[in-house]
Amino acid sequence: MAKYGSNVFALSFGGNVMTAHIQSINGFDVEANTQDSQPFGDVWAKVLPTGTKKAADLVVGGLYDDAAGGPSAVFLAAMPTGPATAASAVVLTWGAAKTSSFDAYCVKFARKVTRNGITEYEATIRPTGTVSEA
Repeated sequence: MAKYGSNVFALSFGGNVMTAHIQSINGFDVEANTQDSQPFGDVWAKVLPTGTKKAADLVVGGLYDDAAGGPSAVFLAAMPTGPATAASAVVLTWGAAKTSSFDAYCVKFARKVTRNGITEYEATIRPTGTVSEA
């Protein structure tokens, strides 16, 4: 089994390769939804799968850069303004050729300033619809 480091990870958002601006990522979680099915009298929780799935929010961060193609221009500019806002295509590349692709919205963008430090950013990307694995 191949092993990969952060030097072979890539993330594109809306066609923009953002890898050079990312220093942290919370991970990419896909979840099968379940519903509580514990009857009265049982002491152990029970669940039933609903047959639907979802991907958790992706939180990326790094050093803030307001240049064209930087996090502010790409993530902040892509925040939805209403229901007609189109989702952005996201592609995560893991290693040599493994990819996870989905549409998403940037739903949160924060700038973090610390004394004696460099300003950082954090963007929350919310997947919508199908996740394709290749």
